[in-house]
Amino acid sequence: MPPSLLDLPPLAHSILLFPFGLVVGSFLNVLIHRLPLEDAEARNVVTKPSHCPQCQARIKPLHNIPLVSWIWLRGRCAACGWGIPFRYPLVELLGGLVAAGSVWFFPVGSLVWLKGLLCGWALIALFFTDFTEFFLPDAIQFPLMALGLLFTVPQLLWPTATLTVWGTGNNLLVVDAFTNALQPAPAWSLLGAAVTWQGSLMGIVLGYGGPWLFERLYVRVRNAVVKAAGGEPIEAGMGMGDFKMLAWLGAFWGWGPMLGILFLGALLMLAFALPLLLLRRTGAQTLLPFGCTLALATFPVVFYGPAMWGWYLGFIR
Repeated sequence: MPPSLLDLPPLAHSILLFPFGLVVGSFLNVLIHRLPLEDAEARNVVTKPSHCPQCQARIKPLHNIPLVSWIWLRGRCAACGWGIPFRYPLVELLGGLVAAGSVWFFPVGSLVWLKGLLCGWALIALFFTDFTEFFLPDAIQFPLMALGLLFTVPQLLWPTATLTVWGTGNNLLVVDAFTNALQPAPAWSLLGAAVTWQGSLMGIVLGYGGPWLFERLYVRVRNAVVKAAGGEPIEAGMGMGDFKMLAWLGAFWGWGPMLGILFLGALLMLAFALPLLLLRRTGAQTLLPFGCTLALATFPVVFYGPAMWGWYLGFIR
């Protein structure tokens, strides 16, 4: 039987997947730019061709090669000379790196590998839409909630299906093909529990409902205190997009990791916002991109969450 693409070593997979990831990164740039726009036609990412945001000129295929074209054109539009922001090649590069690096942390070809790949690309898009526009698009987040639940179905239907993948050195690893659990990979050896449909559904409910209840309570208490002091009340403490982001992360990784992402994301936001408050560079009603810190918190929690939890329990004893 001739060898398949799954039989290739991890380095070969990385080399093959990197250009594909660059193309995905180019599409992520389209999502980041268009989805926050108010006009429905301008948000069209399916049939509307790529064009310069400044002069609206259609981008030629030769000028639309991920990463290469930006370097070749020296970061400027070929039609009008508009300076293309550095974000564009950065997102393309990150898309390529996520694809190339995924095979080292997940067994390539498995369900959890596909889930990790899609999660990484989604977090790139959400990070930059929140960072630039304080916006977390429903067009990305609602499908991810449903997809997180659907990812739990194959392991119910084919629980005994396995794959053989390369490990470190010349070792071969036999892994579950359709499990939602972390499994041995070339750069990863710690195991994780499978995400069941119950855990995924609970992740959606707690991811959205828990922060929503906390936010409502915070707003009520804060407004009562501020009103007594003669200040102005606020309508919201967190954006609804943040709740939806936590919901789909809960659907993907379960309710436990979702709570860890929420906790670490809040710590990262506090570390960012506290110096600004002390320096009076921001106020209590200033918008802060919480989705960005949730995105940054996802990787360490998914991979190192149990280790961090064990360290914390040992620390408080």
